[in-house]
Amino acid sequence: MALANVAVHLARRGRRVLVVDFDLEAPGLDTFPALRPPAPTPGLVDYVDEYLRTDQAPDVREFVCASASVDNLLIMPSGVVREHYAAHLGWIDWGALYDEHEGYLFFEDLKAQWRQAFAPDYVLIDSRTGFTDTAGICTRQLPDALTVFFFPNEQNLRGLAKVVADVRSEAETPREKTIQLHFVMSNVPDLDDEDDILIQMKERFQQQLGFKDEPLVVHRYDSLSLLNQRVFALDRPKSRLALEYGHVADRIVEGNLTDPDGALRYIREQLQRLEKFWIGPGDSDAALEATIGQIETLHGKDGEILFGLGQLASHLNAVRAESLLARAIQAGHRRPETLLERAKVRVATGDAGGASEDARGVLDFQGVPPHIVMQAIRILSDEASPDVGVAPAITSLTEDEQVDVVQMLMRIGEDVVGPAILRSLAEDPDGSPESRWRAAAQLAIYRIGSGEFRAAMELLTHGGRGLDRMGIQDAFNFGMALWAESGAVATAPFQRVLDLHATAQGQTPSPNYLQCLAIANWAMGLPVAGIEHGRQALEEAESEALIFSCWRYRTVRRDAFMADTEAILALIDGDDSQVPRFWTRPANEDPAAADPPQTDPDEQAEA
Repeated sequence: MALANVAVHLARRGRRVLVVDFDLEAPGLDTFPALRPPAPTPGLVDYVDEYLRTDQAPDVREFVCASASVDNLLIMPSGVVREHYAAHLGWIDWGALYDEHEGYLFFEDLKAQWRQAFAPDYVLIDSRTGFTDTAGICTRQLPDALTVFFFPNEQNLRGLAKVVADVRSEAETPREKTIQLHFVMSNVPDLDDEDDILIQMKERFQQQLGFKDEPLVVHRYDSLSLLNQRVFALDRPKSRLALEYGHVADRIVEGNLTDPDGALRYIREQLQRLEKFWIGPGDSDAALEATIGQIETLHGKDGEILFGLGQLASHLNAVRAESLLARAIQAGHRRPETLLERAKVRVATGDAGGASEDARGVLDFQGVPPHIVMQAIRILSDEASPDVGVAPAITSLTEDEQVDVVQMLMRIGEDVVGPAILRSLAEDPDGSPESRWRAAAQLAIYRIGSGEFRAAMELLTHGGRGLDRMGIQDAFNFGMALWAESGAVATAPFQRVLDLHATAQGQTPSPNYLQCLAIANWAMGLPVAGIEHGRQALEEAESEALIFSCWRYRTVRRDAFMADTEAILALIDGDDSQVPRFWTRPANEDPAAADPPQTDPDEQAEA
């Protein structure tokens, strides 16, 4: 049952599968309609019998047929099960086959014939359970992997202990053959385990059979369709039973690096491991390096796999990683994530020009996720220019996503691309009024941080917008820009801040918010409240690494935010020498731009 369903799962994924019925005493694969030969076909017993009679290995193609109902599925039955089958089976002396007729080489030749004649991706062998003359052939000589199905009780545990030990002992023979073991609890009742019976038995199996991974589970499934030998993976692919057999197929694939899916699964698992247990550049992980080389040899033309190998290699050797990523691109995997990965590697190797080239390549794509866009801009760094703000990767983002990217850029102090993006959004005639205003308000923050105070005020009051239409953030920013531009504090914007704060519901007291309230209360002649909010800002900042400071209109580290807040507290306490740090303008700014407006600050605020 398991073999039939796993075979169909793999075949329907496009894998070429050969199934072999080696349960010679109780053959049954041909009882499944999907695995039934379209005509009586000689099988394994006949194959061995002919060899013993002629002392020549027969042509295996005469003993294999294709499934009539499932593409990519080949069948080698046990034999033509008629009245003479048992007699033919009884004539075979398996011990003599090995001792007198070179049985080991005979089965190695059979494997070679399978490979040459049918080029299967998988050969699935149904082995007799328990101890038989043929058990060692199926569990030790033939397989690369053994999938062990067991019902979790004492009888199965006792029987499996020797089988598993024998399989593992193959690694200690001159052949040094390591056979993968996959464990599956089968026919498990789907009932409440209030007394932890199943958990305890599972732990006993793990301990005594020496495996740590969680065994897969195939639950008991009550369906009369099973009486008709239906293959659920074919006839009822969405049923729980079919899905559970699919998980068994997945486990087998995971251990097969020759399968592209298996190689990708291995790569993903290793990447997850490295995220938890970092291997730094220059460190050595010989086993991982060897497996990377093995997969590269097997799948050297698969761009997706080469990309994954490049990601893995970046944790070990940047030069090796760059080579793999270049091959991935050559193989057709020229995608934003591939170029970004190579850009990171080139940064590590000191190739700044190549890194910038790849980062710009990322931005030439449309539909790039915001976090990839952000990383590409960060790599461009000083080489970024305003034209990046209209790159396809940015313009194809939604308006909200573009603003989110800008906010991330603000956290790293980038002040070239962000304003270009915001300006484009604020001036977009097809954009919604809300998005245009949000972009303008965000651009005003950039302008304040760059010393362009008058430009910031114009953005915040564009279209005749007055204080009565501003929210807390915009009113505060307008007040700060006006203070910096005029050199005098205008009370109206800060009064608006305090009025809105008094009616705010559920406002999160972030360090920046509390810092702003401290200044607003000071501006309104409320030093006690200002000091209280300033001290709260210091307390809340203890758990933050990077915080936006309204004292410099930049995202800064915690210690800088603390210093800024202490300066605010000193100002509130009467130290008039304290002024916001963002007042310092760039040296190349036109001095005329710093002239204060000729109108009264409070009148301008009201306007």
